[in-house]
Parts: sequence; structure tokens; C-alpha cells
Amino acid sequence: MSAKSLLMGLSLIAAAGLVHAADAPKIGTMAAPDELEWQELRPGSPIKIAILWGDRDKGEYAMLLRLPAGYVSPIHAHTGDYHGISLTGIWRHSFEGGEERDLPPGSYVFQPGMGMHGDGCVGSEDCILFIHQPEKADYIAKP
Repeated sequence: MSAKSLLMGLSLIAAAGLVHAADAPKIGTMAAPDELEWQELRPGSPIKIAILWGDRDKGEYAMLLRLPAGYVSPIHAHTGDYHGISLTGIWRHSFEGGEERDLPPGSYVFQPGMGMHGDGCVGSEDCILFIHQPEKADYIAKP
């Protein structure tokens, strides 16, 4: 079911017009889940990413983010807003001092920039999230 959920999520993303034409070759781009180039978020990190378009270090980008089952992030923020869609697993997202929810595949999160929040992957299946951020990536730890 996780491969089916991932394919369905990727199809929804494409159907929503999220393909960034400036980064795509004139003939288009296609990739099956096993053809994506997964890399560690940082050396030694359990989090893996697959960049879909853009450059995380320079500006607007989109990626798939894989959180291993059982992973819980520390409370943190990012300078820019981001939009996230859960593709596989149960994504736990929380707004500091506010709501916390366990989100099944197909769920959407808008996280405002500079808003402290937490993320985790609950259950036995890894979480794969589609993330789009119109600004370069950063990580701001809670003081």
C-alpha cells in the first residue's frame, strides 16, 4: 500500500501543476519511486531527501522528505513558509503551543515561516512528505 500511496501522491502533485517548468527539460521529466536520487539531509542524518526541482541552498525548491518510522524532530522553525503533503505513513505535525495532529496520507500542512513546530513519523511505516518552499531551506533550533 505504501508504494500505491506514494504513486497516488506523486500523481496528485503533478496534476496540481506543481511541476516547475523552468527546471524541467523541454521533453519533460518522469521518475518512478525507485529512480529518485535519495540523499541524507545532513551527513549521518536518518532523514533522506529527493530534490524534485530548485536548489535548497539558493531559493525555491520542492522535495520529497523521508522520515523513518518512529522519528521525532526537535521543535524548530524555518525562515520561509512551506507547504507539505503526506504521501506515506502517519505524519505527526504540531504547532508550538497549539494543535498537534497525526496526519494520514493525503493530508496537507501549511507551516508559516518562523513558526516553531515539531514533526514526527508515528507507526511502523516510514513517512514520505512532499515539501514545497518558496525560499531557501534553513533550520532554526528552538532557543
